[in-house]
Amino acid sequence: MKNHTALLKQLGQYLTELEQNYAHLKDKSLYSKFDPMLFSENFQKIDFYLHEMQQCFEQIKQFTEQDTAQITFFTEKLLAQYTALQDAIKILQTPKSAVNSKPLLNKRDQLRQQIELLPPREKLVKYYEALQALNDKLYAQETQLNFANDEQKNHLEQQINITKQRRERCLTAIELLEEYLVFRDSLEDD
Repeated sequence: MKNHTALLKQLGQYLTELEQNYAHLKDKSLYSKFDPMLFSENFQKIDFYLHEMQQCFEQIKQFTEQDTAQITFFTEKLLAQYTALQDAIKILQTPKSAVNSKPLLNKRDQLRQQIELLPPREKLVKYYEALQALNDKLYAQETQLNFANDEQKNHLEQQINITKQRRERCLTAIELLEEYLVFRDSLEDD
């Protein structure tokens, strides 16, 4: 019961953070086409998608620890909804000129898509590799900052902030996936 409660608490925190981070955008429409297994409709307001995620979370809360298959299914669905909604909002926030100048899927997006298709344990390994790469990049940027002139320092500080934000998102994804795996393993042990 402890693992189930911990999972619910963590999922609830992520939903709350998501709603708070995008509260100012909740009335904006997303012109993204989602997998029908994730969301029931496309081209709706962000508030609609947040509401569907909340409904999925409420379903998870209704299950007992013995409902392993259902908990696993709906937790994976909620995590996929979380990722899909964040990606769609990023596109919404990207200036139109930047969207039009990029190919449909750049190499980073293709890699992200391939990682999302991996089983959870393999995905976790990839997340740790990404975290290591971000840590290395951050170290290199901070080292450059020590030797930069005033003009370069401004730009480097911006880049460092962006890298730190990416690192935080990576840590959040790792934490959520690790907790999910611990929960799933505990259910399989029972």
